Amino acid sequence: MTEEKQDAEKKIKEAARRVFLAQGYEGAKMRQIAEEAGVNLAMINYYFRSKEQLFQSIYAETLAQFVGQIILMLNEPTPLEVKIWKIVDRYTDFIMDNPLIPRFILSEQQVNDGAFFKGINARGLIGQSVFSKQLAEEAEKGNIREIAPLQVIMSILGNIVFPVVARPVVTYVGSLDDDGFKEFMKERKQIVPEMIMAYLKLK
Repeated sequence: MTEEKQDAEKKIKEAARRVFLAQGYEGAKMRQIAEEAGVNLAMINYYFRSKEQLFQSIYAETLAQFVGQIILMLNEPTPLEVKIWKIVDRYTDFIMDNPLIPRFILSEQQVNDGAFFKGINARGLIGQSVFSKQLAEEAEKGNIREIAPLQVIMSILGNIVFPVVARPVVTYVGSLDDDGFKEFMKERKQIVPEMIMAYLKLK
């Protein structure tokens, strides 16, 4: 593929990603994507043939980015408590930089019954992760309570993702402007790992 073609395909995918994230599959229009990318419809059809094919390409890349972030951090060779703090810190930044991704992924996964996560064996990736082994080892030593890794992961993700997805409610209830919301999420970087560690540690 020539550099010119690569550039055109990249522009189309970047535009499609913005439109699909904001509008979802049903709401997105190919003409809107073409205008966003600064190309004509014929060029989009040349590279991707259909809206479905373009969407699947964007969706697969977005999911890989979302899931890949988690898997990489779960397998980092760092102590358990440090790892929990790092996951909260990094994932908060990732979600704040990409606030439309969680809603986009969840809405589409409800339609296809979690096919992507089944396809990559997300259950196995979590079960075989360094993180899961650390939880089991620390529980066996009597340092923390026994707990399923998924419970901890969901506690982390839920506490990070929900305030971003529910941002209009959070900002209204908390009387927060943009800077106030950023500060609110910054505070959660401290609060969330403290809550999780307080639950995990045995008295």
